[in-house]
Amino acid sequence: MQPFDRDARDPFMYATLVSGDRTLSGDSLDQRVRRVAGGLSALGLVAGDVVCILMRNDFPLIEVALAAERIGVMAVPLNWHGTPEEIGYILADAQARALFAHTDLLKAAAAVVPPRCRMLEVIPPPEVRLAYRLQPSSCTPTPGALAYEAWVGDSAESSSAPIPPPFRLLYTSGTTGQPKGVKRARATTELAQRMGRRVRLAHGLEQRPIRAVMTGPLYHSAPNVYALNCVRHGELLVLQPKFDAGGLLDLVEKYRLSHMHAVPTMFSRLLDLPEERKARFDISSLIAVVHGATMCPREVKQAMIEWWGPVLLEYYAATELGIITACTSRQWLDRPGTVGQAPEGVQLSVVDDGGQPVPTGEKGEIFIQSDAAALLDYHNRPQAIQELQRDDWVTLGDIGYIDAEGFLWICDRKTDMVISGGVNIFPAELEEVALRIPQVRDCVAFGIPDRDLGEALAMFVEPHEGVTLDTDAVRNAIRERLGRLRAPKVVKSMPRLPREDSGKIARRKLKQQYLESIAAPA
Repeated sequence: MQPFDRDARDPFMYATLVSGDRTLSGDSLDQRVRRVAGGLSALGLVAGDVVCILMRNDFPLIEVALAAERIGVMAVPLNWHGTPEEIGYILADAQARALFAHTDLLKAAAAVVPPRCRMLEVIPPPEVRLAYRLQPSSCTPTPGALAYEAWVGDSAESSSAPIPPPFRLLYTSGTTGQPKGVKRARATTELAQRMGRRVRLAHGLEQRPIRAVMTGPLYHSAPNVYALNCVRHGELLVLQPKFDAGGLLDLVEKYRLSHMHAVPTMFSRLLDLPEERKARFDISSLIAVVHGATMCPREVKQAMIEWWGPVLLEYYAATELGIITACTSRQWLDRPGTVGQAPEGVQLSVVDDGGQPVPTGEKGEIFIQSDAAALLDYHNRPQAIQELQRDDWVTLGDIGYIDAEGFLWICDRKTDMVISGGVNIFPAELEEVALRIPQVRDCVAFGIPDRDLGEALAMFVEPHEGVTLDTDAVRNAIRERLGRLRAPKVVKSMPRLPREDSGKIARRKLKQQYLESIAAPA
């Protein structure tokens, strides 16, 4: 995904930042960005170099990202849930010249930082320490690291004209091997403007004023781009250190917030709040609440629209291609379950296993033709792009269908498909049925080895709080709807399903844990 072009105002008139009890005005942010840019130059970084950021949501993360952009340096956010080995791999693969990290995170990663990569540590602020229950001992200085605040204070402001980075670099999660660096070359002015319009429309950022809150982690590409665009073009950006449903409502009311980027899990947590708390919430300031990352259960989205009104926007996107489709609340209410239509510059096609287009309304693998694809490459992996491409079309491995009006539905990922007794089964089919059971709050299904069928389905279910779930009833409900072959062989209940910070259920992690449990000796 790519930030849209700046508007006609002063290009460095930034929004005010708020986090906990701290406030940083736009003017102060501009001054600090110039100092960080000057400090990076003093360290010897030049256009085309890479810095990495290993931080939770905090002001310095935004400062470094904006400063790097100003001098043509690529700022790469790192998933701080990654193992030291994964972090070390990215630092080496990206040839990072500097790593900016919260102190406790740096302590865990310091041993894998390459010798030529300077370490700058940021002491976590009070609200981050409280949210993540950090102990004082984890926030003591790290040997060999520069103290960020002292470094900023000692740095001279950069006075050079901005230099656009030659490309943008973001790393995908390493669920199927080492993380891959998605590299996007700088677009022409015309293409950048077209891609910018897609982002603005999909994220609701053409509606002003922009007084936004960031609830998700900024190491993810979509929240990262969303937050930076709000800083560049908005009045206010509030950082929530860690998502909390009741706390979010308080922030919206206190600051009269208008915009928000969320994921479906956050909606579920909001809906679980006591009815009297929800009834007191003043929604009048909300203009655009955008969500993506994973499929939203229809009942959850319907309930959110009934509560907050038609302010929900949805997008289907990828780090590699940016926005692919977008959908308003009105469009979704007319076609519940759709992820919207492709905007200008993007075309969709659904094909069968032989690569032939399927009839309208039939399921198949989704291929995308986007003007952004010409900019796409994988850092140090030129062959990887060929795995996604078929002629001028790119696939992300998703399964879905397109209706007669061009609206897209996502059914599942091809890589998650299970072949049981010769029958193709998509876990999302089971999950959709299970989510209609009143006792079920959330669920996830995946394939497991089966002696007779080759593969079978296992499902883990998270019941609503205080509810005792009958797993046999869940299995029978799915069997009645989808038939015996598609019913899960194993159904287990968990008080809380494990999740990524993006809100996605950690499907592969849960599957691996289950497979290890059945392989372990009794």
